[in-house]
Amino acid sequence: MDKLVVILVTIFATVIGAFGSLYLKKGAADIHRNIFKQYKNFKLLFGIFLFLISSVFYVWALRYAELSLVYPITSFSYVWISLLSVKFLNEKMNTYKWLGILLIILGVLLITR
Repeated sequence: MDKLVVILVTIFATVIGAFGSLYLKKGAADIHRNIFKQYKNFKLLFGIFLFLISSVFYVWALRYAELSLVYPITSFSYVWISLLSVKFLNEKMNTYKWLGILLIILGVLLITR
């Protein structure tokens, strides 16, 4: 399998996983002690579903590439989570968070070369 395809599939999996985290966060507001009431918590269930889909793509990528290539790319999920948190949860970014995102991107680029 082409290395670029594996990298792109892994990045796609991180985007899906980041949306999964976002929906888990939104669904966490409606968690009940009674586990049987959770079937109505669509945001929580959708977040779990997105994590499962993300895992399928991740496992596919692992089938065709080395773990030492695929696993570092999963750190892109931190980038997506930060950006989604600003957009959808009105969280604030500071200089250290932006610097961290830059370092993550730089690190992934160096490892995938």
